Amino acid sequence: MRNELTRIVPLLLVLLSGCPRVEEGRRSALTSWIEKHLETSAGKIPGASVAVIRNYRIEWAQGFGQSDAEHGTAVTPATLFQACSVSKAISAVAAVIAFEDHKLRIDENIDDILKALQPNAEVGRWELPNKDYPADPVTLRLLLSHTAGTSDFRYSGYRYGYYTTPPGPIDRIPTMYQELNGLPPANTPAIAVIRKPGVTWHYSAPGFTVVQALLMDIYNQDFASIMQQLVLAPLGMSDSTFVQPVPEDLIPRMAVPYLPDGHPLPDGPRVFNSAASGGLVTTPTDLAKFVIALQKALKGESQGRITSRIAHQVMERQPGRLEPGSCLETADPGVRACQSSWGLGFDVNVNRYSEHQKDGAPTGGYFEHTGFNSGFLALMMGSKTGGNGVVIMLNMAPLDMSGPVPPAFVHFLTDLVRRVADEEGWN
Repeated sequence: MRNELTRIVPLLLVLLSGCPRVEEGRRSALTSWIEKHLETSAGKIPGASVAVIRNYRIEWAQGFGQSDAEHGTAVTPATLFQACSVSKAISAVAAVIAFEDHKLRIDENIDDILKALQPNAEVGRWELPNKDYPADPVTLRLLLSHTAGTSDFRYSGYRYGYYTTPPGPIDRIPTMYQELNGLPPANTPAIAVIRKPGVTWHYSAPGFTVVQALLMDIYNQDFASIMQQLVLAPLGMSDSTFVQPVPEDLIPRMAVPYLPDGHPLPDGPRVFNSAASGGLVTTPTDLAKFVIALQKALKGESQGRITSRIAHQVMERQPGRLEPGSCLETADPGVRACQSSWGLGFDVNVNRYSEHQKDGAPTGGYFEHTGFNSGFLALMMGSKTGGNGVVIMLNMAPLDMSGPVPPAFVHFLTDLVRRVADEEGWN
């Protein structure tokens, strides 16, 4: 027996010592690929920050390129980026937590809820205009799944002098009441129901502004404080904030946003008063904590305020049909999906390569959300089982969503997801 152990122990030590080398080699190949493709992408993406999740843990997080090309400041894992529309996923989870806390039903007419609440001072007395479909109420379920029929305009934000001394607004920033009603100085129209609720999937950023107002009424607090209490603090997301404008002490850590022509976004990052839709400022590491919390809750381990029930609820695919001409490409070449792929706040119907499943196929094994603000792009995805995932944040995108994201940027994101999935052996 002793002779057997003498032979086995050295072998085990060799095998165990080899595991880190294999993982380091895999990571080195991936980081080299990222560095190369940042340089060769059309427009030369200034900076990226990436966090990779493996077996319900952050396997690694690293910054690449520059957060400020003019001053040669490198991106680090602590560099802050705008999460853009990824903010909606965190807002959705907070809304479901809030409804559970206050014993509200997600299928209840939100106007009935609003009428029963004392309005927050910034929101004021408000109801969602629905003159064309009065018999079809809008509910939280419909808002979070983009099937409420609410307005579909996009938010460009407001200019703010982050780099002036002292920092201060360039554009006047509206109150929530002004945002909801399209009143000056809001730069968007009033939010209303423009399609029959509960039928068509149509991406609606303003629908999440309605959710924001609803939460502010429920708690009679500012939105950033609500998000801090319900999601950020319980999950240890200490490098995240929904405060808009971003607090002055965090400004030096923010990545400078760039346009595809290589120039910085004039006047720096935009301010998003509609923070539920696109106002989260964070890091990939903090978003990875959020992904892992959902993944653990899906397997029955509550995390912070996210219970197993809530995790399964937001991941449940909701009914709805895409409008003609807007069906999605799928993993099957030439086959398009026309049924909604969304749960509550997440696209829940993608595979490990961020490709959609065709209609009638089992719902995908991964969930994700992408984001696009002036000068920023983001992608967050995770597996529903097994605890794998990735978060990617970039500091380059077109101004005011004035055009589609350049194909080179899209390819960088999708190719990086594919590369991570293959290197990590995702199923």
